[in-house]
Amino acid sequence: MRTRLPFAVLLGVVLVAAGCSSNKGGRVAGKVTLNGTPVGGAKVVFVQSAAGQGLPIQVGTITKDDGSYEIARIDPGSYKVTVKKLVAKPGAKDNTPLEVLEASGQATNSLPAKYADVKTTDLTATVNAGEKKEVNLDLKGK
Repeated sequence: MRTRLPFAVLLGVVLVAAGCSSNKGGRVAGKVTLNGTPVGGAKVVFVQSAAGQGLPIQVGTITKDDGSYEIARIDPGSYKVTVKKLVAKPGAKDNTPLEVLEASGQATNSLPAKYADVKTTDLTATVNAGEKKEVNLDLKGK
């Protein structure tokens, strides 16, 4: 009997912990357009400020050719959304990741700059627990 009590306590703790870790996140999907035209190959990032907890939480994806995107799992909360599409400059090395080319000045963002920075973007979204939310991102400018 003595050895069963600690096992029962341990089992109860494991079951409670498993119940507390259930995913109460949401899902977002939508389309990115620039002046009404779909934008394929753009990087969409949802940035949630973790007040007082250090770095912000970020989750993102790349749009399909038709401008559509989906993030299947995202924590509930308020987000600022950034969007950028990197394009290699002429003469850039093939097969080099665009982020590497951007860091070396060999790639640029082809979308309006304000959408690429969390400090300047006006794109926002709020996701509730268990929600499947449509978030269309209608960019304006040149």
